[in-house]
Amino acid sequence: MSFKILNQTSCCGTPSSDTTGCDCTSTNSNCCEPGLNSTDIKEVSCPICNKKGVPVENVTVKHMVKKNLMGEVSDDEHWLCTSEECEVAYYTEANVKFNKEDIKVPIWFKKDANPKYACYCNNITEEQVIETVVNKGFDNMTDIIVSINGKVRSQCKVKNPTGKCCTQAFNEAIRKGMKIRNNEK
Repeated sequence: MSFKILNQTSCCGTPSSDTTGCDCTSTNSNCCEPGLNSTDIKEVSCPICNKKGVPVENVTVKHMVKKNLMGEVSDDEHWLCTSEECEVAYYTEANVKFNKEDIKVPIWFKKDANPKYACYCNNITEEQVIETVVNKGFDNMTDIIVSINGKVRSQCKVKNPTGKCCTQAFNEAIRKGMKIRNNEK
């Protein structure tokens, strides 16, 4: 699997969204937008696996690292290692790094993520999405979240390890559920 932040319809900015910590409804927000053009993004490779990472805001890293490591988060630019095999979560150009075990939550695209979250803001796992798609017939992100949690919360910048909306992971879980549902018919 290759990790990539996609520009897809998301739950952010829905009327019932709680945007505390993430101003997803703002036109200046980048938590649900693709952000800078790919030509504007500085590419820095992971110091361990050498795969190019994706930039992540410091506010995200500060919220993701375990409390005892918060003081080690510098003002330097941070990247998220996109390799599903690599133990590194975040790193800087100066080779400061935080490994997966330094992060409060498992990163969904990493090989051994348990649980595998489809939506960090709403604390929804891939398994819950698949179950809802199969058993309730929903195939829309917002409908699934409301079905599981009763309302939609959007705090992507501080809840999701990417600092972006989890639409990619959520849609992947919906596709898995639809495949199961369609094979059962």
